[in-house]
Amino acid sequence: MKLTAAAVVAATVALSLAAAASAAAAPSGRGSLRKSDVPPQVTGSRLQTGLLPAPDFGAGFTVSNTLNTGGKLLSSAKVTLHVPTVSCGTFEGEIYVSGYGNTAGALDMYVNPDANAFPEVIYGLQDVVQFATASAAATFFTQAHAKYAACLSFSEPNPTDTSPGGGTFQISTLSVSKTTVGGDQAFTVTQTIALSETPGHTKFIDLLYVVAGPDVYSMWQESGTNDEPSPALTGQLIRSIQALYPR
Repeated sequence: MKLTAAAVVAATVALSLAAAASAAAAPSGRGSLRKSDVPPQVTGSRLQTGLLPAPDFGAGFTVSNTLNTGGKLLSSAKVTLHVPTVSCGTFEGEIYVSGYGNTAGALDMYVNPDANAFPEVIYGLQDVVQFATASAAATFFTQAHAKYAACLSFSEPNPTDTSPGGGTFQISTLSVSKTTVGGDQAFTVTQTIALSETPGHTKFIDLLYVVAGPDVYSMWQESGTNDEPSPALTGQLIRSIQALYPR
C-alpha cells in the first residue's frame, strides 16, 4: 500500500510522501532476539508528535504536509524498498516513512511563506524512521550512504510540468561526506537540481542523515544558496524523539 500526499512541490521536483507495505522475508536472526535486546518502540502517530514545529526552521514557516505510519507498529518482516537495488529516482525522488523493514515512521514538510524568499530556503522535510533494533537502523543508514554515493547523476520526468511532452529534472551530487551530530554517526549530501524547462536555473538540495539508536533521522531542504540543514536543529529533533520512549 502506498499513501501519497499530492502537490508536495508546486514548481520543481515532485516528492511522493509515501507509506509502503507488503509482505517480504523476515530479516535473518530477528526471531532469536531476547526481549532485553529490543529497544522501546512507539507508533508513527506518536513519532509525529516529536517532530519540531515549523517555526524552528525559520520565522513564519508552516507545515504543508505530514505523514506517519499510524497508530500501530509495522512488522519488521515487511520490506518493499530494498535500498541497494531500488532506482536512484525512487530512493531520492520519493520520501517514504515505511517499506524499509522499519516499525514506524513520520515526517513533516515545512515551507517558507515568503514568495520572494529565494535564494533562501524554500522548503524542507524532517523525517524519522524507527527500526526494531539499533543494528537494523545502522544497516539502513549504511545502505543510504552508499546509495547517495553511487547516484552521482540521474534524470527523472518532472510530473509538475504539464506542457506537451513534459519535462525532466537533472540531479547531480556534488558531495557525500561523513560527519557526526552529537556524537552520533551522520553524513551530509549536497546536490544540484536543474529543470529542463528552465535552463540555467539551478537550485541546491542539502541533506543530513543521522543514526541514533533504533532511529534514522533525515533533514532535507531546497534553496538557492547551498544552505545545509542545521546540525543543532537535528540534535534537537533527536532529543525530542528520544523523549517519547518510555524510560
